[in-house]
Amino acid sequence: MLGNCIIRNPSMKNGKLDKGSLCESLLFFEKTHLIIDNATLGTLINADFLDDLIAMLKAGYMSANFSPQSPALHTNNINGLREHFFTVIKLGGDQKHPNMRNPELLESQLLRLSDNKDRAKKQYRQLAKLITFEDIADHNLPRLARDDIADPLIAKEVARLAIRGFGVPEEEIAFSKIDVLPLNDNKFVITTDIDFDKIRKYVPEDEKATFGQNHLFPAISDARFDIGIAATHNAAFVGNEKNEAILNLIFQRILGARFNAKNAPRKIYDFISVATPSVREVINSGERSPTDFIKLMENSDSFRRWLNRQNPSADLVTEMLREKSNTGWLETLPAKTMRFGLFTGLGMLAEPFAPGASVAFDAADTFIFERLGVSWRPHYFVENNLRGFLEKNI
Repeated sequence: MLGNCIIRNPSMKNGKLDKGSLCESLLFFEKTHLIIDNATLGTLINADFLDDLIAMLKAGYMSANFSPQSPALHTNNINGLREHFFTVIKLGGDQKHPNMRNPELLESQLLRLSDNKDRAKKQYRQLAKLITFEDIADHNLPRLARDDIADPLIAKEVARLAIRGFGVPEEEIAFSKIDVLPLNDNKFVITTDIDFDKIRKYVPEDEKATFGQNHLFPAISDARFDIGIAATHNAAFVGNEKNEAILNLIFQRILGARFNAKNAPRKIYDFISVATPSVREVINSGERSPTDFIKLMENSDSFRRWLNRQNPSADLVTEMLREKSNTGWLETLPAKTMRFGLFTGLGMLAEPFAPGASVAFDAADTFIFERLGVSWRPHYFVENNLRGFLEKNI
């Protein structure tokens, strides 16, 4: 239904790992691929998520690739003129080992960022068997990102978001001019009437001295890099929540539409109740753990196969109701199985004869229900497994 999904640096606005979005993607997308760069790796380690990630990779719920490449905005001062350009940089090692291969870089970063070195070594050995280590192309980032900010509306809004991100109050962000003038080799200069000296007092201490034009557009390079990766894989994208507004600005410019991957999952939650929280919400709130989610995924195969067969334009609730009211499966049961069902578990027959009825199954009834093949029907997973997960009943 939702196709494939690419994830890179899935973090919330507070900078913490968005465990919920990562897990939710596994449930609703056909294939999920995680790009692990240095920023993503740090976020995973800080959230103590690596063991959960390894379990998900081993179970085949997702794939991953480590590449120590990051988009960046570079600035040069040429005869007093600040020239900027977007690029993708790769950190190749340290002073003692400047030309490490990607697997060596992963091991080095794990050991550097982890408090428990023995655990980090074990995690590296496991990850090395489960992921790939391919470099990522720049996807024409230097030109495309520059073209994005050449749009005055995008430039103004991205600059405003960037300044606000440094702690400057909205009422203090006042400017009327911000122009991007293209140069050769995808370089550009910025002209603006932003009074950096006036707003500098709000900026964190470690950024005050250098705060200026070069702080306005780095997020564009991040967003463009993400779009390039997703487009190459023909996939949806889940990433940094801070960049969501910028991604939608770019989509609006190039496609004339905004992207919202949350609409379809929300319809499925609403099938349970409009007040039902999402997988993302219950995991990020701590009500459910990634380990709990992995147990949910163990029962999701049939639901996910059904979901992936649906037409992208289909109304999922309508399709589930159609499946729920379909009693054709009952007519195909052999007589012996029918007698067994009637004798041992009247509960399992309540659903076909009274679609939508709330049935309380005991352990034996559930076993019979599943043996007769009804558990593949999408509403069964949603109303039992998913609902139990979200409402903490399982």
